[in-house]
Amino acid sequence: MTRSPVAAVLLGACLAALAGWHLLLRGHGRGLPLMTDEGEYAAVARAWSDGGLPYRDAFSQKPPMVFLFYRAASALSDVPEFPRALAALAALATLLTLFFAAPKTWSAQARLAGPAAFASLAALPVGDYSFGANTEVFVSLFSALSVLAALRFQPFAAGLAAGAALCTKQTALYPAAAFGAFLLMTKPRHDDRCVPLYTLGVLAVPAAWAVYFASRGGLGDYWQAAWAGNMQYAAVLAMTSSLTGQLAWFAGVLLPRLTLFCIPALASAAFAFKGLQAGRKTPVETLAVLWLAGSAVGTMTGLFLFPHYFLVLAPPLALAAACGVERLPRRQLKTAAVAVLAAWPALIAPRLFFLAGARERGLTLLYPNPLFETRALGEEIKRRAEPSDLLHVFGSEGALFSYSGLRSATPHTLSYRLTLFPRNRAEVFAELSLLQAAPPHFLVWSTQPLSTMISSSLGLQYRDGLRAFIDGRYDYAGRVRISDAPALPVFETARARQPADFATTDQLILFERRALYGGHRD
Repeated sequence: MTRSPVAAVLLGACLAALAGWHLLLRGHGRGLPLMTDEGEYAAVARAWSDGGLPYRDAFSQKPPMVFLFYRAASALSDVPEFPRALAALAALATLLTLFFAAPKTWSAQARLAGPAAFASLAALPVGDYSFGANTEVFVSLFSALSVLAALRFQPFAAGLAAGAALCTKQTALYPAAAFGAFLLMTKPRHDDRCVPLYTLGVLAVPAAWAVYFASRGGLGDYWQAAWAGNMQYAAVLAMTSSLTGQLAWFAGVLLPRLTLFCIPALASAAFAFKGLQAGRKTPVETLAVLWLAGSAVGTMTGLFLFPHYFLVLAPPLALAAACGVERLPRRQLKTAAVAVLAAWPALIAPRLFFLAGARERGLTLLYPNPLFETRALGEEIKRRAEPSDLLHVFGSEGALFSYSGLRSATPHTLSYRLTLFPRNRAEVFAELSLLQAAPPHFLVWSTQPLSTMISSSLGLQYRDGLRAFIDGRYDYAGRVRISDAPALPVFETARARQPADFATTDQLILFERRALYGGHRD
């Protein structure tokens, strides 16, 4: 279908406007400090930049692509939140990819519907869903690129992008399988190269990472942390009593809120798929269904059901909504549908998007996560510290390393590996032995159960062993209380010889090494 130059310019202008609209909506995260995952990824990337190796020298259970993005961000800027700029660029690239995934024979409105829906669906103000630089935003981009290549029947390129997604988060395996099924369903008859080429592409990126870690002597750590150990993490919730409560919270709180924001996209997708016959004659619709199904299975793996997990549903749902817009009978209806897809979330929550201050938004979206508390404590540690000092954190506040500028005393920048699913008692003992051999200058202890995540007897042994390690070696320096007060949290300096209060929940407690052990500088 040939379009006039004027029409092409107008189409480009509309696409640019949708990109700007997404950035405006995404701005509801402005001013919010780093979240738990962001702090962890930044600490791993820093250890890697310093000559260490992910997994061996800084533990994480995520595949390595996300650390590559964080390492690139740290090379470009020393602002702790700068990885979010790369995440925003990845989201814009996903939006553009969805535009090119729509057939050129579609109406202009339908080609813009995918970007319009994604602009809003990828910026929902629901917990940590959208504004952070989590793995899901990069997985969405790689998956969208794989879809674009699959629709153009470029199986090897589709496999490369799917493999990159898999090396960003393990649950991308399900969409990768869905894309392979699509290629098998729509391949030309007597073309036997399609599936092998796709499979080769999928394996290429993981193989390249395996070669890299093997060349640096860290293949075993990489395999154990990112793959074998991650499967253990995925199963941990099903083995605890927390599963029922998690499912009840999802069904009663998160799912209704996500559904409310997605009503127009869901309605458009349902209209697209009504009476649909999947196969070669409807490639975009068929792939949208498979992509959405594969992504949905991925979000449910492990049943942790954190809000940001559901971001990977935004691109396939946006593409499905575009299919529905194309089926509308009149141009005016199509234009109205695009406007509603783009504007709906802002109409539902205008205060969170445009009016609320950073503290209000942080409390509304993420309380009791200690975002501002972690930043306040990190800045206090930075004020007290020398660059060579080390820090250990009992909890999930990995952002302390970003805000303090200190490095971790052990490979565990967060404690969840040792409180949720330690392999054995020897692993706990090894962690405590590292601390005893070289006591860090600062130690932070969280008293918030959601932060420490103790769910095993070995986790209790680690907690008790760390408590014994603190006694006699460290003095209580102060604390930051975790609360929903509108005022920004402040560091409360301890009085002389004041003991730490371990019994009160919702605190971040700071300990400083005693002079006998090389602490308390003047």
